[in-house]
Amino acid sequence: MDSHLKPCVTLLGSGNSLGVYMPAVQLGIHLDRSGVSNEVCVLENVYVDGVKNKVPAYRKAFHDNFAIARKSVELARDISDCLDLKKLDLLLDHWASEHRTSFIAMTGFWIPILEQYERLCGTQLEVDMLHLDAALSPSYFVYGSRSERYNHIWFYDPDKKRFELQFPMTDEAPIPFREREERIVAHGGGWGIGTYPQAVRNLLEAGIELDVLAYFDEDIQPDERICYYRNDPSWSPWLPNRQGKFGFPPLARIQHGEAPIYANSGTVPLLFERIRRCTAIVSKPGGYSLMESFAAATPMVFLEPFGRHETANADYWIKQGFGVSFVDWETRGFDIEILERAHRNLLTAREHCKTYGGVNYAAKNDSEVR
Repeated sequence: MDSHLKPCVTLLGSGNSLGVYMPAVQLGIHLDRSGVSNEVCVLENVYVDGVKNKVPAYRKAFHDNFAIARKSVELARDISDCLDLKKLDLLLDHWASEHRTSFIAMTGFWIPILEQYERLCGTQLEVDMLHLDAALSPSYFVYGSRSERYNHIWFYDPDKKRFELQFPMTDEAPIPFREREERIVAHGGGWGIGTYPQAVRNLLEAGIELDVLAYFDEDIQPDERICYYRNDPSWSPWLPNRQGKFGFPPLARIQHGEAPIYANSGTVPLLFERIRRCTAIVSKPGGYSLMESFAAATPMVFLEPFGRHETANADYWIKQGFGVSFVDWETRGFDIEILERAHRNLLTAREHCKTYGGVNYAAKNDSEVR
């Protein structure tokens, strides 16, 4: 590698879950702005094609049946037998040719690949393993102690009394609660799973106006109180954009009788702009949703979790005073004061919270940490 080239930080994400893919893209943008060379790698691009091509079918099945989705968490396993050895060799040779030693993993499923690369290059790697949930996610759980030699970064640490480390999302200050639109964002995470359709019906009955993320044509049930949004169905997390980078899915507002116009801001997901302007997020307790909640100071209203790690997420956020369960909020008559208190708690927490900056970079700035 030429001596004048900056070391490249490799961001290890996965297109299988937008809750893992989006943070990789977000962190890449943050590092770009900070002058840190980086590259996002998507795990499924080293899978055998037969495995990768089944993902859309799984996505539809999980969207249609939350019980099936929840069962899948119990079936998580080592991904080694999903790997295409030729694709993997090309990736590792590429890393070796650039003497890559700094990695940030958004999911534990990269562990066997990192182990193989360490054997290939014979160099100790600097690896931050990011925990985007308040408890071990399946991607870490299946590998047990194999990740112990890496540096583990916990964002939602139940052992600490207050929330101390945020993910870099936006430089925009949160919008004051009283200046927001009286609307709520409702969605089912990246794959559109969970009990959010019933929550939408309950909220409509209470006279609440909504921004709802749709995933398939049949999700769109026209109602004057709902603004539907949808990610471009032709977009793929496996493919880089025209600039050769992995980016956010283009989003469009769906209006009856009009062709959707999908757009992308390039710096933050467009749905996040709606989250900043609304009074709450109603969704299952995914780790990336918590990141959005904190960055926008928009309270979370939690639906049923997807696995034990999401149960831990909801418990942690509620204990911090940043959100409420949907059942509790509904029982209390969808009281807006509950949301405003949570918004104030989020604003207070932001005053002392540090921002994760990444391997080899964070330690250079007092306001950022490793």
